[in-house]
Amino acid sequence: MAMKKLNPSWLAPSQHNPKRRMSIAWTLGSVLMSGSVNAVASNLSQLSPEGIELVFPRLADTGNAVPLEAQITAPSGTHLTQLKVVLPENPNPLALQLKILGQARQYQLSTRLRLAASQSVWVHASFSDGSERAHSAPTVITSTACLDDS
Repeated sequence: MAMKKLNPSWLAPSQHNPKRRMSIAWTLGSVLMSGSVNAVASNLSQLSPEGIELVFPRLADTGNAVPLEAQITAPSGTHLTQLKVVLPENPNPLALQLKILGQARQYQLSTRLRLAASQSVWVHASFSDGSERAHSAPTVITSTACLDDS
């Protein structure tokens, strides 16, 4: 009598699933990034807001597309090298990170943000001499955007 070798599927080596790997990488990246960005947001309040002007609504009907306008002016003798927009209450707090090429002394930004909750939006600027400045603008939204089905 010949014996058949059984190979249960749960013992077989698993197939590599790129979607699974990608989702694990995104989850891990979000967890690691959220801690560091939340720490950055708490430290931003210690920086000077000089040279950063924000136009942001104090009240928004929905968090789907809240307009933000920022004008950043570099201190004398320096230029802007990096710009970040941080939304501390969002699942992914770092909404925008720009590295500015060239030697822009003034920079104007106009965008729309998706907010998960009422919060202060932070604009953080880094300059060529290593100095940093940050300014925030609070808003209250009446309907969340990041947690709904849209």
